[in-house]
Amino acid sequence: MLALLNDFASYQSYLSTVVRFSSWCSNNFLHLNVSKTKEMCIDFRRNRTVISLIVINGEPVEQVDSFNYLGVTLDEKLSFTEHVTAVQK
Repeated sequence: MLALLNDFASYQSYLSTVVRFSSWCSNNFLHLNVSKTKEMCIDFRRNRTVISLIVINGEPVEQVDSFNYLGVTLDEKLSFTEHVTAVQK
């Protein structure tokens, strides 16, 4: 999950979307593997907002600072420093 949150209203909308998605999966007999699920919040402000943990099916979703998606390492500032370093190795 990738979240870009500007204010409290967008955060509430984000939480609502996660709950609806989780419910949709359950209703359609799909199992979310929460242990493989990661959450990364992108926040360009100087004073970052503390985001509370999201819980799906009673399990907290791990918050990460960077994530490797389809071979590209993304970080919370959308800089490619980690990706370039990994490619150079």
